Amino acid sequence: MNKKVLVFANIIVPLIIGAILYYIIAPDVIFVRVLSSFFNGDATSISQPETVFDYFVRYYLMDLLWGYALVFALYFCLDNNAAIVRIFIMAFLFSTAMELFQLMAIVPGVFDIWDIVIEGLAEAFAAFIIKNFF
Repeated sequence: MNKKVLVFANIIVPLIIGAILYYIIAPDVIFVRVLSSFFNGDATSISQPETVFDYFVRYYLMDLLWGYALVFALYFCLDNNAAIVRIFIMAFLFSTAMELFQLMAIVPGVFDIWDIVIEGLAEAFAAFIIKNFF
């Protein structure tokens, strides 16, 4: 399979899965409220987190997917010419900045230090995959 197709799939698939999970699990998230208003519908949560796994899925899995996709998107957009370490640093700084903007109420959302950790791990994993398989 073409390398660009695989890179693009590593962007699109996590974004679609993340969007679907947000819509099903987290209807109170701004992204879902905007999406619901676009489709003239209301998203409803299937349940509140009861186990550690539920909690992880509800609050961190989508961040993990978005962080992973961000690194591949940067890799794709920079035409594979940037060093993967630079791509990782750009992604991590962006993710951290977005969380800090939430803390400062510049961007709507709730600051969570664990979001930075989870996104950083996902971004590091994506960088590892790119370095070793692309």
